[in-house]
Amino acid sequence: MNFVAIDFETANSVRSSVCSIGIVKVKNGKIQEELHTLINPLSEFHYYNTKIHGITEYMVHDAPTFEEFWPRFKGFIENQTIIAHNASFDIGVLRDSLGRIHETEPNFQYGCSYRIAKKVWPNLYNHKLSTVANYLSISLKHHDALEDARASAKIILEAMKKTRTSSIQELSSLHKLKLISLASKQPTRSRKSSQDSSLKGIVPEHIITNTKHPFYGANIVFTGKMMSMTRSMAAQYAVNCGATCKERVDLATNFLIVGEQDLYKYVQGIKSLKMKKAEEMMEQGYPIEIVGEQDFVRLVK
Repeated sequence: MNFVAIDFETANSVRSSVCSIGIVKVKNGKIQEELHTLINPLSEFHYYNTKIHGITEYMVHDAPTFEEFWPRFKGFIENQTIIAHNASFDIGVLRDSLGRIHETEPNFQYGCSYRIAKKVWPNLYNHKLSTVANYLSISLKHHDALEDARASAKIILEAMKKTRTSSIQELSSLHKLKLISLASKQPTRSRKSSQDSSLKGIVPEHIITNTKHPFYGANIVFTGKMMSMTRSMAAQYAVNCGATCKERVDLATNFLIVGEQDLYKYVQGIKSLKMKKAEEMMEQGYPIEIVGEQDFVRLVK
């Protein structure tokens, strides 16, 4: 019954924009240690994100950056079993944040309390963290990183109690869920991927020199109407950064770019087929990032 539950909050739709981290260490079936910190993401805060978690740029002014906090964070998670609710999001945040500071990914395996809750309590009308926590009478201030991590940890402990299992490995095996090793889910970024016919004619307008750009070598898919430019213009900007633009979300997709109006709908729970496909793959552990139009424009310009 040893594991570590984590949760991230981000400043905007770019996953490396961590602004808060919650960590809960469980040993021998009991919460042994908790840690919460604000993080200075060194990037702008998006209105939608702040509306969800309440964290503002002013609040993180004196907070450590992810790079400064990483040595302490690494001590909690290296060679451990990690749990998060909708773990594909949190693991994606961790990987992108490490890539941003050019740090090696640590060794650990991870599972998802959302997927486990679906198996253990299949009759709930949904398995959002707030829904499961309410059903199990777990106190929760949602979108507070420490509160979310603690709730995720308690959900796992309740699941073990209900199924009479003594470890996450046993619990996962019982419900035919696989624990995923971080090293086994490296993102696919092949620049040799064939482009779809409607985007085939777009080529870089200049020699690409910035090979460390987040979009370099990435496969990008667009969804929704963009307000600041046409989709072909957006594709040109992306290709100028070294990306390959495609029409469909598949196993090679790294980024799904969402138009501003559709991003607002997405936050409200209204999702396009591409968004649903991306979320399904994220739930399976594929590190796809969903990026809003404003953040896309900032990155390419």
